[in-house]
Amino acid sequence: MNGSTCGGVLAYTLLGVDYNDTTGDCAFLILDPHYTGSDDLKKIVNGGWCGWKKAIDSKGKRFFLPNKFYNLLLPQRPNMV
Repeated sequence: MNGSTCGGVLAYTLLGVDYNDTTGDCAFLILDPHYTGSDDLKKIVNGGWCGWKKAIDSKGKRFFLPNKFYNLLLPQRPNMV
């Protein structure tokens, strides 16, 4: 998944963050908000629409590029009493 572009702007829904205190590795659970298909989880995950993305992959490639602008949706859980 490379992100969805509209006028050069990337948009993602950030569902989770995993940070390893020992190694400093970080990964993000990303959902591409531009998916318009059925609620078929297999299709969504296998199609790269939702999944864990490492901040820096094994080849040294960054997920979030420093020269790009990102719109991030950060959903919040309701505050229940």
